[in-house]
Amino acid sequence: MPESYIDTVQAPTFAECQRLVRERYGDRAYIFKHKTVRSGGFLGMFSKENVIASVVIPPLKMPDPPKRPQDSQKKPIDPGPDIGEILDQIKVLGDKIDTRLAYLPPAQVSPGTKEHETLVRLGSDLERNDFSPSFRHEILDRVRREFVLEALNDYDEVQQKVLAWMGERIKIHNGGGPHKRPRVIVLVGPTGVGKTTTLCKLAASLKYYPDNGSERQDISLITVDVFRIAAASQLKELAACLQVDCTVAYDQDELKKELALRSDSLDAVLIDTIGRSPRDSLELAKMKKMLEVCGPDAEVYLTFMASAKYSDIIETMRQFEPFGYRAVIVTKLDETRQLGNVISALAESSKPLAFVTNGQPTTPKYIQKAGILNLLTNLEGFTLDRERLEAHFTYGGL
Repeated sequence: MPESYIDTVQAPTFAECQRLVRERYGDRAYIFKHKTVRSGGFLGMFSKENVIASVVIPPLKMPDPPKRPQDSQKKPIDPGPDIGEILDQIKVLGDKIDTRLAYLPPAQVSPGTKEHETLVRLGSDLERNDFSPSFRHEILDRVRREFVLEALNDYDEVQQKVLAWMGERIKIHNGGGPHKRPRVIVLVGPTGVGKTTTLCKLAASLKYYPDNGSERQDISLITVDVFRIAAASQLKELAACLQVDCTVAYDQDELKKELALRSDSLDAVLIDTIGRSPRDSLELAKMKKMLEVCGPDAEVYLTFMASAKYSDIIETMRQFEPFGYRAVIVTKLDETRQLGNVISALAESSKPLAFVTNGQPTTPKYIQKAGILNLLTNLEGFTLDRERLEAHFTYGGL
């Protein structure tokens, strides 16, 4: 039996592919397989869908020669090809088509082709919230892969899925389990991010509002910031309001001595450090050396502002990496509603989030243990279905 052969056609829609097949081969050809591809544009934007169809073209059937009377008497009627033979030939054709589809070149897109309205709107919202270029590209590419064209028309559904994907990229610090007594908690970070205020908020939370029904803790504050004008006096004033002890350590030996004096009598010692520029490598090295007396069990947290630029956050995280910080604290959350910078940095660095703080007061209600929704609810232009997302992060599935 003569073998069929295959060809491929490409068009914007399946219906257009069918029309091209009829024009080329008439009614004898049929589409065996087809798939939709997206290509063209720039960085995934302004691309469009095309359909690539694989066509089976049976051989032309030659007219039968005129039958002579004696032929009909001598030859039995041909029952046609065996069904097993037909199925085998179809399988061979299918294997050939799969091979050809794997090596098809990307479809060409005409200049000026527009992206789907939902993707344009989503891209604009991501950019407005200061998400990093790589994070925006990742989200938009995932939407293109996981949503069929019709589903993109439901922007609310796309938005909830995207928020869930963002949340899945945020790690939350669980506290590290049982702590050696006394806990030594150290805050590091750039100048002006609110380390001193955050330290007092954390101290108030431990002393007056411990979590999970724990007993109130006996704590003490130590500052090694002797360079910033009035830094020590500011911390002492705040400590007096909290009715906790506060002292100053001027060098490594004094810090070691102060820690030793408190090793048996306190539940926690909180240490405020000098604010250093992430670019000041020499001073950062000196401060790291001084903090080595805190020991390997010290809980070091990197502190930065929610309103910092994405690039500055990434640089800060990189430069403070030698301190071995366990997690990060994001301060002044109430001063911005564009937190793509924070989410991008946390996702791309895989660093967990421990606490978030609001405003300047030192009352405990202005510091919270981190939660995924702390960040997602502070995105401009996104409407969050809180109940649905809480269920997703608690039980899985959206």
